Amino acid sequence: MSGAIVKKGNTIMLSGRFTVGDLKEITSVLEAGSGKRMIIDLSHCDSIDTCVAARIWSTVEGSREAGLPMELQGLNPDTQAIFARFKTIDEKPLKPIPKPTLLYNFEDIGDKVLATWDTVYGLAQFTVNSFKALFSGKFRGSITAYYMEQSGVMAIPIVVTLNWLMGVVLGYQAGYQMSQFGGELFMPALLAYSICWEIAPMMTAVLVAGRSGSAFAAEIGTMKVRQELDALEVMGFNLFGYIVTPKMIALFLVMPLLITAANFAGMAGGLAAGGIFLKMPAVVYIAEVKKALIPFDLYWGIVKGLFYSTIISVTGSYMGMRVRGGPASVGRATTSAVVVSIFLVILVDALLSLLFIHIRPGLTL
Repeated sequence: MSGAIVKKGNTIMLSGRFTVGDLKEITSVLEAGSGKRMIIDLSHCDSIDTCVAARIWSTVEGSREAGLPMELQGLNPDTQAIFARFKTIDEKPLKPIPKPTLLYNFEDIGDKVLATWDTVYGLAQFTVNSFKALFSGKFRGSITAYYMEQSGVMAIPIVVTLNWLMGVVLGYQAGYQMSQFGGELFMPALLAYSICWEIAPMMTAVLVAGRSGSAFAAEIGTMKVRQELDALEVMGFNLFGYIVTPKMIALFLVMPLLITAANFAGMAGGLAAGGIFLKMPAVVYIAEVKKALIPFDLYWGIVKGLFYSTIISVTGSYMGMRVRGGPASVGRATTSAVVVSIFLVILVDALLSLLFIHIRPGLTL
């Protein structure tokens, strides 16, 4: 310790030089004298670091607020200037916090609308650049095969299982209600239409968005945080052709296959429900399904899959590219990728459904 601390009665005398290394000792002495009227004598103090002076000042101000003020004595011009600056800072009024007003609420809404517009506009630009890279003629076969395995092969068990369960539930509920009116024979057609038109493509898109879309965002976001994308750009790589298009091509190839598997899994679930709960022979169920469906119904799911695969791959990649900061921003990008992908999938599905009604031939029952 470079300075000396002497305590006599209610007086604490500091002499010599006090640096940051003396802060712990100063703090313990000041805490021992808290709750009493004390005098801090600095007449023999040659120099004092700002951090030590700040600790003494905070103790003095705290004692004053408690009604037992400490006094500072023997200040030389240097120490007096330091404590004068602290006093000036304390006397500076805090900036008042404005109360929320109606205009403030509208400004908050406007900020969110503007942020949403920026996201939509950026996503549209990103989509255009991705398709330009897609049609540039370059194809990375090995990495595309990797993403096909991760997004397609690895997703088959969960896609098939959930769509089979959906088929069982819908088949049982529809058959139970129709049996009250003697119309359980219409259950296979209703189930086949529901599965092929909406349930299977939608469920598959949601599952792929949750699995692959989030994985794309996390992968690219991590590369962004670790500055790997900057390194690739410096080396002359086209980021869209190198990072985004393999994911797009992989989903273009696997999504129609996943939706086709989901169609048959859902109808197989309806077959199980019809046989278990309605005692419907499998031959009758299959005949009713064949009578209701036409090849266009299966092709329509594949067409939807192409739109969905574009949305999921581009949105996941875009959210990953937008990452700024540390690991927390990667988590936010992953969440945003899933939410925005599912929202856009539902929006596009609604538009495609309106188109489907006008181009499909009439129903046959």
